[in-house]
Amino acid sequence: MEECHYCRNPVQPQWNFCRKCGARLIHREEKEELVIKEDVIEIAREDSESPTGMIYEPLEVEEIEVDEEEEAKELTDEELVERIADVIIKREDFNALLKNKKDLEDEINKLLDRVKNKLIPRDEALPRIKKLKKEVEEVSKKEKLFENFSAILPIEEIIEDRSNVRTKLKKLSALKGDKAVSKATLEEMETKFKKNIENLTIKLNIELAKMRKTFDALEGKMKSLQRGLEVLYVNSQTGEISESDYKKHKQEKSKEIDKMKKVSTTVANILAEAR
Repeated sequence: MEECHYCRNPVQPQWNFCRKCGARLIHREEKEELVIKEDVIEIAREDSESPTGMIYEPLEVEEIEVDEEEEAKELTDEELVERIADVIIKREDFNALLKNKKDLEDEINKLLDRVKNKLIPRDEALPRIKKLKKEVEEVSKKEKLFENFSAILPIEEIIEDRSNVRTKLKKLSALKGDKAVSKATLEEMETKFKKNIENLTIKLNIELAKMRKTFDALEGKMKSLQRGLEVLYVNSQTGEISESDYKKHKQEKSKEIDKMKKVSTTVANILAEAR
């Protein structure tokens, strides 16, 4: 089982990013094979007449169904914006936490390596190492706050799942003409993969409709926040509010505007990736 190089969470080989911390995954470089052993077919026995040199037995291909009767609570535009914002901000915080932990551990290892190679005295390095280990413990405590946090949105999962099935279908097409696999087996698997893509596209279109509505809600919220900043400025200049209150409220609204900009960028990227 592969692990995320960032948070050490178990990941699947076909994932492009970790579904715990959201980090882009770095997979071990492997020579691409036309045969998908885990997902499509598995080796049964050797056969010299086959171009691949093997006879393969088909495996069951999981078919992704759409539950049309599933009742989900419909979020308002405002709630959808806040949900996306919550994931984005937490994702940033979690990744910053993981980076901090990795930096601390790297520094500890460098110090230990220098002590081992007698580049610095052990007594000189020990206090610093002890301090760094304490900081790692503090970061680990904060990390537990994210135990039940998923760093990606449902639509991001659907986009990646569909992309992976499309890749499988493309690799399956490369097996056409291979004597090791019957035409009937290929056609059956091709039908199932296409059905999976169709079902995922239905799910994706539902989520995309929500994303497009989110853009409209974002535009309205950004205008409202910007107008709020202008009103604050006018109130400070006319003496309606004190300078200290103006600075305080301006900082709050500016922070909210920055958050909405991040949401807008994420939504734009999702819409582009879903094409």
